[in-house]
Amino acid sequence: MQMCKRTMTGAFAALLIFSPAAVAEDQATPYASATEAYRQGNEALKNSRLDVALPALEYAATHDVLGAQLKLARLYASGREVPKDDAKAFYYYRQIASQQAEINPSSPVAKYVGEAFVSLGQYYLDGIKAMPLASDPAYAASLLRHAASYFGNVEAQYLLASLYLEGKGVEKNPTLAINWLAISAKKQHAASQAILGELLWRGEEVRVNRARGLALLMLAQENAKGGRDQAWITELCEQTFAGADNAVRVKAEALLPRLGGDKRAAAIAKAKTEETLATPVTSQAETLPSPAPALVPNDSIPLGTGTPPPAPGAPLSVGFGASAAEN
Repeated sequence: MQMCKRTMTGAFAALLIFSPAAVAEDQATPYASATEAYRQGNEALKNSRLDVALPALEYAATHDVLGAQLKLARLYASGREVPKDDAKAFYYYRQIASQQAEINPSSPVAKYVGEAFVSLGQYYLDGIKAMPLASDPAYAASLLRHAASYFGNVEAQYLLASLYLEGKGVEKNPTLAINWLAISAKKQHAASQAILGELLWRGEEVRVNRARGLALLMLAQENAKGGRDQAWITELCEQTFAGADNAVRVKAEALLPRLGGDKRAAAIAKAKTEETLATPVTSQAETLPSPAPALVPNDSIPLGTGTPPPAPGAPLSVGFGASAAEN
């Protein structure tokens, strides 16, 4: 996709089309700082005081407080506490991605930036009629690739694998698809485990391995409990289990401890994360030396230095390092 270079003035003007009204710098506000506005807005939201919460969060978001930008994006994307508004959610997610594209991936808030890239990728896959934003799978793939490669976002890795399997927005590449599925499945992503398990069971795009395929499906069913993918994963697992003979079932059950991985505790202390979320972007120090590039609305995103993040090298073993003797 061709890169589009525009002036900051033009990009800023385009952003205003779908952005909340900007707060004038000389306008008196009841907030001592942007961080205080975020804290007030967050507290008001907990008490269902939307009349107080939204102006405070919008003020903080306008002043580059990541936590406020993320909170508003999620609010408008979900439509639970406020009317669903994908155009506004898109604006706030794009604001995060534009400002933080190259934040150090080890930063306590990097996962939220990865979330923004995934949400933008999904919007570009589906399009937004209200804006209007046309579907652009190739552009979506570039956003998801950055989230998958740079931030290690597991949902991005799964979605990118799906695109490579279908050849949607990218050239069809089953090897890369299975590579990404193996990476995300190892992180206990239920849908990735289910799709990879089915491929192994059927021998599609990979050498057939019914015991490992069934084991991954069983693990996916466990990990999907209470999630949005529970119904289809459970159905797929039960159908596959019913078609397996006893010997395959025994092998699959024996593989489960090896494929399950360790239970991870929270990666970052909650207090540290909340403190960073409440700090304006300009005050954060945990970024890479090169500045984060700006996103250009509706055009190709200049990620990093302009060189796309490297795709994984040799395909990973879909057995997560296990020997062929277990097949």
